[in-house]
Amino acid sequence: MIDFHDYAAVFGDQPVPAALQDLLRFQNEVGYGNYSQALTLSVQDHEVLAIGWSDEDEFLDRLLPFAQASASGSFYVLWNPDPSLALPPDRWPVVVFGDEGGEWVIARDVRELLRVSTCDVEPMIDMDRVHYYRSEHHYRKSAELDRYVEWLRERFQIAPLDDPEEILKAAQQEWQTPFERWMQPILERA
Repeated sequence: MIDFHDYAAVFGDQPVPAALQDLLRFQNEVGYGNYSQALTLSVQDHEVLAIGWSDEDEFLDRLLPFAQASASGSFYVLWNPDPSLALPPDRWPVVVFGDEGGEWVIARDVRELLRVSTCDVEPMIDMDRVHYYRSEHHYRKSAELDRYVEWLRERFQIAPLDDPEEILKAAQQEWQTPFERWMQPILERA
């Protein structure tokens, strides 16, 4: 169980998106890791970014790690593409950082990430791409997936999907190049 105040601390002076507040309550009710293999809210800090990518304030100030993407250590962050616009974090693109490298925009906002998570598989992330592939031979449905899908439908009118490829393509088409242009000079200095 994750305490809301501990989770909110990750966001610093930014508001925790309402959808993530609701999801945290749901997750605390059904159990950590029980509703989707693609998403589990977690108390992250910037240490994971500082160790693996860059400890520069310019980098860390615009990224909010907020959830696990895989059991092996991949994680999701919200990226503030333009601090001068003062957009709330629920409108920021979602980026997945792979535990073995690769950084990919996978959703244009929190709601799209919630929809992606209904595919119920961990993302496969490498330097060339990210995808969510469900092997029918090895797939084990999350214990509370049906309850999660119904909760998303009732709470947010989000329909489930089996293949999030179209969401990934749209998000990357809009945000991948700007994200890389912002991040690359920072990582080159690290």
